[in-house]
Amino acid sequence: MKKHCSTIVTSCLRLLLATGLLCGGANLALCHARSEPVRAVTTITAITAHAHEKTTADQHKVTDRWWQDFADVHLNQLIESALAANHDLGIATARLEQARALVDGANAERRPRLDAVATAQRSRDGAASTMLDRTALGLRAAWEVDVFGRAAAGVSAAKAEAESARHAWEASRIVLAADVATTYFELRTLEQRQDVLSEVISIAQRQLEVSLRKLEAGSASSLDAERWRAELAQEQASKAQLDGQYQSGLHRLSILLGSSQLPVLGKQQISMNFPAAPGTMLPIEWLERRPDVQRQARALDAALARAGVARRELYPSLQISWSGARERLAEKGASAAPGFALGYGLSLNLPILDGGRIRSNIELHDARAKEAMSEYEKAMLTALVDVDSRLSLWSATGVALEQWQGASIAAELASRHAARLYEAGVTDLSAVLDARRAQFKSRDALVQATGARWEAAIGLRRAFAGSL
Repeated sequence: MKKHCSTIVTSCLRLLLATGLLCGGANLALCHARSEPVRAVTTITAITAHAHEKTTADQHKVTDRWWQDFADVHLNQLIESALAANHDLGIATARLEQARALVDGANAERRPRLDAVATAQRSRDGAASTMLDRTALGLRAAWEVDVFGRAAAGVSAAKAEAESARHAWEASRIVLAADVATTYFELRTLEQRQDVLSEVISIAQRQLEVSLRKLEAGSASSLDAERWRAELAQEQASKAQLDGQYQSGLHRLSILLGSSQLPVLGKQQISMNFPAAPGTMLPIEWLERRPDVQRQARALDAALARAGVARRELYPSLQISWSGARERLAEKGASAAPGFALGYGLSLNLPILDGGRIRSNIELHDARAKEAMSEYEKAMLTALVDVDSRLSLWSATGVALEQWQGASIAAELASRHAARLYEAGVTDLSAVLDARRAQFKSRDALVQATGARWEAAIGLRRAFAGSL
């Protein structure tokens, strides 16, 4: 599978380069030279829709709620709690709401504006040296005609930014669910390792006792006793380290859950029933599913649209205005009948001299568009490498788990054989304890391999997941 995936990744990169998707500054400049804002090629299916057809059916598809594939009720509850209360996800949600509000604001810029106007003014007539009072109450309307598409480009930019924020929100949910699942299985692994290490410490204590009795009987040297005393101290130190890691993991999980209280997991054996790996998919499908890639694609759309808005500042702007008011003009202290004033007109503005503000703004947004292009290319490459590495890790952990299962079975048989020999009087208790200690050491390694397998399963689903 690893070799097959690497070949797919290489083919995909060649295809992307051949079609000009990973364009540089030259292509970007050509895009900006057009009068209409150019939408970035962000849906990769459009490039390779007729280039590839899927040749293998999916063995297992990653669903939106992929953690339910693990068949762990406690894990399901933890992830649902995290999705409801995590603070990082709350920040992403607030940013999405802000982006959507900006879309409404951009749309509002394209609509006519109507204001109520009330004025009161006192002035002096220089010739007659009399004071004049002027009051007015009415309405004023204005509408900028979007002749060259500046406002439309602004709306497109705002919508692309909102889409980018939505994909960032989806990516945050996927990362959160994966982090909770990873931490959960780390804690379950540490629980089992603590139990195994407790057995190892018990065996080390018995071995120390046996060596001390042999020392008193003169059948062993003090070297054996000191060696086992050192072994016991090392195992106890390892147990204390595992306890600290377990508490640290609980604190990490509480942060992910958005709670100040440490979660209570209870004791539970880590399952050996691993879910199937996702079926073979083309790189084009990976990239379409991953919100981190789509986030950068929409950000590139927005950057190009913003560059288009900046360029349209060079063009004339046309505004239609209308006003109507009841006015009253009279000398100070005198009375006069109010009249109705109505006015309307057109205004055309063309920037001539602005000190280079517009040009510098264009250069700024061109540079931001180039930055967004680089971020997009990086996101695609990162996604492809991530999937490849996750598949490789899944394969490697499967091989390692199989080997440790064999080693654990062999160590258990050796322990039983040593016990039978001891019962037959062929060997002493030290040999039995040595065999049992080796058995528990092998079991500890098997537990770690099982935990690594679960983490690899989580990583696969995180790499292939779409939106939650």
